[in-house]
Amino acid sequence: MTSTERTNPVPPSSRLAGLSPYAHPPKTHEIDLWLDLNEGPGPSPAVLDAIASVSADTIRRYPDASSLESELAARLGTDHTRILVTNGGDDAIDRACRAALEPGRSALLHTPTFEMIPRGVRLNGADLIEIPWREGGFPKQAFLDAIAEHAPSMIALVTPNNPTGGVIPLRKILAIADAAPSSLVLVDLAYIEFADDDPTPTLLERDNIMMVRTFSKARGLAGLRVGYAVASEPVIRMLRTTGGPYPVSPVSLAAASAALDDDDRLDSTVTRVRTERAELASLLTQLGAQPLPTQANFVTADFSAVPALCAAAVPAVPPAEVVRAALAQRGIAVRGWPTRPDLAGLLRITLPANETDFARLAAALTEILSPQETPS
Repeated sequence: MTSTERTNPVPPSSRLAGLSPYAHPPKTHEIDLWLDLNEGPGPSPAVLDAIASVSADTIRRYPDASSLESELAARLGTDHTRILVTNGGDDAIDRACRAALEPGRSALLHTPTFEMIPRGVRLNGADLIEIPWREGGFPKQAFLDAIAEHAPSMIALVTPNNPTGGVIPLRKILAIADAAPSSLVLVDLAYIEFADDDPTPTLLERDNIMMVRTFSKARGLAGLRVGYAVASEPVIRMLRTTGGPYPVSPVSLAAASAALDDDDRLDSTVTRVRTERAELASLLTQLGAQPLPTQANFVTADFSAVPALCAAAVPAVPPAEVVRAALAQRGIAVRGWPTRPDLAGLLRITLPANETDFARLAAALTEILSPQETPS
């Protein structure tokens, strides 16, 4: 009997029913261009220098995030008591779920959404109220109706949304927060640097809104796990209570501080991503796919009706999986959801923010989706 076949001697909590560990999709080919997890470009020399300068004494001591929290507060024009540095954005979301939810309470969210949010809701024993929002205008009225009916303890909004890239207008966020003054309104802004507008200054005016930000995307530090929550002081105090006291290493704190100061790097990354975003959406449209409107660092597109795929359809293999597998054969990983009905037909393609890599991606998609070619 293998370890995976053994019966668990520890009866799991009922909250684990239907949940499994987060896992990357299996890779069937050698991949050298990773465009499936929305990671940003690599760190700048300034960040690498900051990492190298961390002393042995700093490493041996428990970390203190207060300096980075003060830097972030100054950037946002608020007080440091309204900032909590966390172990990536996931940690901020987890703390929020633990602070606001328990059995007998509920959380209201749109679907699809960032997958760690419904997981956090379920792990805290709360009920899920889900409102569909795959594309089109954000369903504000459906949210307002659900608030009136269910009085949720937490409301989660992701803008730009992951995995679709759609944006929730500021006025709709405010209307939802005002309709639920006793609910914790979690607004995930992981991709906001790539969007047309940043709602942070206005959202700071609402005491029941908690924003989640990250260094993983535009700042390119996904491997170092640095995120932060921005909220009123009482909410931040709750979040400090529901998590560990030292969530981020001193090495990561030093890197994040250096990245925060490197505005030229951020600006060049955002500019390059926006250029690639428009070019990829245009190319996919020309090739017969249907890209969803996006303001993130990725383009999600529906491949269900691509003529070249329909003409050479393989029985029982969805078109999106044909494209994903064909890209993988060329060493390029993109994200698909073959078991998710709400994401049927979609692939999410991270923008590499690199001219050479983008040219390679565009050539591969053109080869795979051109009418005269047979998909691999």
